[in-house]
Amino acid sequence: MALTKIEASNIASGAVASSGFHNVQFITTSTNPVTLTSGTTLIVIEVQGAGGCAGGSTAAGYFGGGGGAGAYALQQLTVVDTDTWNVTIGAGGVDGATRNGGDTLFAQASGSSLGSTITAGGGVGASDPGAPPHGDGGAGGTVTNVNTGNKISLAGGNGSWGGGPKNGVDSRWGWGGKVASAAASPGGDATGYGAAGGEPNAYPQDGGDGGDGLVVIWEYK
Repeated sequence: MALTKIEASNIASGAVASSGFHNVQFITTSTNPVTLTSGTTLIVIEVQGAGGCAGGSTAAGYFGGGGGAGAYALQQLTVVDTDTWNVTIGAGGVDGATRNGGDTLFAQASGSSLGSTITAGGGVGASDPGAPPHGDGGAGGTVTNVNTGNKISLAGGNGSWGGGPKNGVDSRWGWGGKVASAAASPGGDATGYGAAGGEPNAYPQDGGDGGDGLVVIWEYK
């Protein structure tokens, strides 16, 4: 079978394929509205909820558990390039403040391809223990997505109790915070998006913060 020759003139001129992948958007802050690149007819969306914080340590042997990771949703949608979308990015949980990770939402604002809102729930933050020996971990976030078609819905991982592994739970787009390596240090914050914080190594210290949410839009024509 003969192979198709790639024209050197097309490569030199920077010619763009007439169909297929042509843009990606990484959205890390709430944005209303998000617009698509001209020519887009199909998108693949990734929606990542925020991670919960780890619990702190209030006394010797009083360690909080790990926070839950944010949920993750993936959806393929047929669209037109004039469609617009509203994105809400959940904030990571913080020990001593809002412990739970926030929900991340992807919702169509206008256009001809209206669908239902996709929500990737934030992970539950672990509480500081009020009695020995250790506190429970937070539950992972869950997905709400009633759109039909090609999709994946993954709940976030649950955090371990304070006597178990002390690193935060990983997510699709992030790594859980590491347990503090030095004495009297707070837990490590999550790295990336949607993961949970790590636990402290002594007392009194706060648990690590969870990672914020994220939306990624892969555009095709």
